[in-house]
Amino acid sequence: LFGDNDTRIVNNNDWLGQLTLTDFLRDYGKLFSINVMLKKDVVASRLETGISFTEFTYQVLQGIDFHELWRREDVKLQIGGSDQWGNITSGIDLIHSLEGNEAKAFGLTIPLMTDSTGKKFGKSEGNAIWLDPKKTSPYTFYQFWLNQG
Repeated sequence: LFGDNDTRIVNNNDWLGQLTLTDFLRDYGKLFSINVMLKKDVVASRLETGISFTEFTYQVLQGIDFHELWRREDVKLQIGGSDQWGNITSGIDLIHSLEGNEAKAFGLTIPLMTDSTGKKFGKSEGNAIWLDPKKTSPYTFYQFWLNQG
């Protein structure tokens, strides 16, 4: 399934870096309903405390990424943490809007790893566990997994 030539690393700046604000609004903004975007959990949960325009439009940018990977690299499945479901479905919806409802695009989420208080692990929470020993010592890495049990 995963041979030497099956993995590619791409940079979304290759397509997003060329996108002007006018093109973004004309080509993509018209395809996203504000009402639908506001109902997504990632946005709805932040309306009371505040959400920046950057965070609000992230789902559009991630949707563009999925479409470009679908178009350029034949990517049909996007996998992410359960907190990414809204962003993933934005990409699927964008692909269907641009390519037709028969276009094959799928999303799969996995539960987030959380600590004993329910707080997720990751860079944004400041508690990421890295495989790089320069960022997380082998001792800390071992202790982290030992304490998860």
